[in-house]
Amino acid sequence: MSDVSDTRRSLGAAGDARRTGEVRSLPVEKRAGGEVSPQVRDSLDILRGACGSNLQAVIFFGSVLLGTSPDGASAADLFVVVKDYLHFYRDVGSQLPAQRHLGIITSLNRVLPPNIIYLNDPAGMRAGAKCFVVSERDLMVGLSLAARDHFFRGRLSQRVETVHARSAEVRGRVEEYLAMARRLSLEWVPLYLPETFTVSDYCMRMLEVSYAGEIRPEAATRVREVYEAQRSFFRLVYGRILDDAVAGGRLARDGERYRLAEPRSPREVRRWRRFFRRSKARATLRWFKYVLTFDDWLDYIVLKTERRTGMRVELTQAERRLPILLLWPKVFRVLRHMKHAPPGGKHGRRGESEGGETGARGDT
Repeated sequence: MSDVSDTRRSLGAAGDARRTGEVRSLPVEKRAGGEVSPQVRDSLDILRGACGSNLQAVIFFGSVLLGTSPDGASAADLFVVVKDYLHFYRDVGSQLPAQRHLGIITSLNRVLPPNIIYLNDPAGMRAGAKCFVVSERDLMVGLSLAARDHFFRGRLSQRVETVHARSAEVRGRVEEYLAMARRLSLEWVPLYLPETFTVSDYCMRMLEVSYAGEIRPEAATRVREVYEAQRSFFRLVYGRILDDAVAGGRLARDGERYRLAEPRSPREVRRWRRFFRRSKARATLRWFKYVLTFDDWLDYIVLKTERRTGMRVELTQAERRLPILLLWPKVFRVLRHMKHAPPGGKHGRRGESEGGETGARGDT
C-alpha cells in the first residue's frame, strides 16, 4: 500500500513538473519530415496498422536517438506501450519468431516485463527496431519506487521522445511517468557520490551505476559517450531537479556544488545496494527470455559486441546449437577485454581458433 501511495505522490510531483515545462515531448506530427529516423517511421507504420487502439504509446530512446551509434547496422530502440499483451502478440503475430507460443511469451511479458521483439524493415533496406513491449501499468510501476529492478528507470531517465500517443491524455500520463522516474533519481544517486557534487557529477554517476547494473557488451568509454551526447539535456533537466530539491530542503547548495541536507542512514544505503544486485540478476534473467521473443538474438548480440568493442567474435556450431550452456566462457572473455581495453575500445586480441577467437577489428 505504501508503494502505491509513494507512486501517486511521485506522479503528482511529476505532473507539476510537466505543467512547468520540465518534461517536453512534441506531437508526433511535428517530428515527421526527417526528425525521426526512417526505421522508427517504418516501425510506427507497422505497429499502428497491426495494433490499432491497443497501441497506447511509443517511446523512442537509445543510441539511434542520441547519435552514439550512427552506422546503418544499428536498430532503433522503442518502448511499445500497449493495453493488452495477448492482443498485441495476436495483432503482430506475423512479425514474431515465436508466434506459435503466444501464451508463453504473453506470460513472460507479465511476469518479467518488458519482452523485446525485433521488427524487420519489410523492404530489407534498414536496420529495423527493437521493441520493448510493456503495458501502461507495468511501465508506471517500473518507473516508480515500487519497481522491482532498474530496467525501466535506467533507460528512460535519459533523453527520450514520445513519438506516438493514442491521445493527449495518454501522452500526458506517459510524460508524468518519465518525469517521476527522473525525480526519483534523488532517492539513490546521491548515495553513490562524494559529499559534494555538481550536476555533471550527478548525471555521470547515474549513468555509471545504471550501466553497471546489467551485463552489457559495451566499451569502457560508453558511459562518457552517452553522457556527452546528452550533456545539455542533463544540465537542464537534472539541474532543475537538483534546484527543486534544494528548495524542498532535501539538498543544500554552495555555488555549483550540491550536498545532501541530511545524511542517509546506513540501512538505506544497504537497501539500495541490494536493489541494484537484485536488478542485475533480473536483467540477466531477461537474456534467457530473449531466446523466445527476439528473432536472431544470437547474431544480433554478436554484431552489437563487435560494433561496440571492436572485437571479432566467431561462434562454433556447438555454441549456436546450445548458446545458453556453451557461450559463457566467451561472454566472460569479452567482459574481461572491455574492462581492460585502452580508451577508444578498438584494440582487441587475436585468439587461437574458431572455437575461441576474438580478434582486433575496427568499428563498423
